[in-house]
Amino acid sequence: YGTIAVAGFGIASRVESFSQIVLIAISASIGPFVGQNWGAKKYLRVHQALRLSFLFCLFWGVLVTVILAATAPWLASLFNSNPEVITITATYLVIVPISYAGAGVILVASSTFNALGKPLPSVVMMVTRMVVLYIPLAYLGSHLFGVNGIFAAACISNVAVGLGAYIWNQKTCNIKTVSALEKKSVSAGIGQL
Repeated sequence: YGTIAVAGFGIASRVESFSQIVLIAISASIGPFVGQNWGAKKYLRVHQALRLSFLFCLFWGVLVTVILAATAPWLASLFNSNPEVITITATYLVIVPISYAGAGVILVASSTFNALGKPLPSVVMMVTRMVVLYIPLAYLGSHLFGVNGIFAAACISNVAVGLGAYIWNQKTCNIKTVSALEKKSVSAGIGQL
């Protein structure tokens, strides 16, 4: 797609990085919190922290989507004066942020699985997002819709894997499992007295 598309994507990537700092911070902090509380058998705390983290990812994703969609052309014009570059950047900033909540959920779920000593789900999520979904969808999307198809592929990949990550995480750390583990932990503690 040439230097115009590369420039537009480069600008959008910089804005995207800045807007996702909060999600990266949450994923960096949830891992130690989950690991410590899971190890201390405080499963309900883990469940509550994950619930709040996922809700925050949803809130942040919606907020950033609205802000970027409303200001996309203006933001793009701060970095470049070429109308074509501005159009590509603005298009990216309208399409891809729709999936930021999903991307946040992926980050939180991945950090959680790693903290629980289960790195395989994190690997599966990343491979699924990039290799199984994004690359084929970007290839197909670029042929059908041009550069917008590539942006849509990123969005679809983040949303699909975000939903899968949420479900997988909930099955691993669900409230029924948590309650059973806490009861077992309490019973074991009483038996030691």
